[in-house]
Amino acid sequence: MPFTIAILGASGAVGSALSAHILRSNLLEPGDRLQLVGHAEADSTARLLAIRVDLLDAFDDHRVLIDVLPDVSSSNADLVVVAAGVHMPPSCTDRREMGRASLPLFQHLADQCAQHLPSAAFIIVSNPVELAVKIFSLAIGRKQVIGMGAEQDSLRFARAIARNLGVSRHEISAGVWGEHGHNMVPLWSSVRLRSRDSARNNALEELKAQATSQPLSIRVQQLQSQVQSHLASSELEKAYQLADESLPDARIFVEPFITYSAIHSTPNATANAVLNCVSAWKADDDRTLHAQVTLAGEFNNMVGVCGVPVGFGPAGWRLDLYDNLSPAEAAQVHDSFHAIQKFLDECTA
Repeated sequence: MPFTIAILGASGAVGSALSAHILRSNLLEPGDRLQLVGHAEADSTARLLAIRVDLLDAFDDHRVLIDVLPDVSSSNADLVVVAAGVHMPPSCTDRREMGRASLPLFQHLADQCAQHLPSAAFIIVSNPVELAVKIFSLAIGRKQVIGMGAEQDSLRFARAIARNLGVSRHEISAGVWGEHGHNMVPLWSSVRLRSRDSARNNALEELKAQATSQPLSIRVQQLQSQVQSHLASSELEKAYQLADESLPDARIFVEPFITYSAIHSTPNATANAVLNCVSAWKADDDRTLHAQVTLAGEFNNMVGVCGVPVGFGPAGWRLDLYDNLSPAEAAQVHDSFHAIQKFLDECTA
């Protein structure tokens, strides 16, 4: 049966990159549809028409149908990726300011989707991702909505560990829970190396020991201070080198900040994480994602948005917890959860 994905915000850097990633992945089959959805303005539609032809020139061998829609009212998507956002100046690093500016847009899009696509599943890309997940969950249904921030952070954590061990990221599984931001929680107890190589397993245990010898918050604060000093002097290469020499759990807080300072986005990393979510939804199998979702007491009586491991398919998301969290990690997740709820309250007050 033909399958349709709609991308809201398809004309932006992330939406455009995501369209190419989806088509290149061969995830869609002949007769499936990719809908590039605008925001009911002539300039938006014109840009999407040009993007459509460019994508057809690149990927029409796969015979995927690509449509341009002025808004969601004419969409019939099975799965919707929400990548639309309010333009913020590159100097804005205050998530609360970003949240307050984005709230009206999120409410408008959620209302439109609830009216025209009440049965679709939704992957939230727009930041602040926790705020968008909350708004869409209230309008549509919490089990239909996931935020991809935790998946992107988990992929970054796995890559950072793999780099230290000299292996491919495919050989590492790792999880980051909590917030997609300053309060994210990289969990060393979740890290697994798919190898019986004793030297690499010993190296992983050494990384874990080093990481637990000093609080993560202190290491991140010190690294951020040093990196900001290099960025202030336009020494981008030195900033990346400093991050690369740090432990993997601290590195994932700082590397995206360096990248954002230069190109104000992470379009390909974001698109790749979304592609993982789309693949999981379409396969509807037992794979685990990490995603921001709206909990209703399923984990530690938490009621609100938090990044946790889930399965994801047409029936919605389902919790996929592992039970080996250390007491310190459980406390960190608890603190992150409460930081998220405080942030959401401040954005919606």
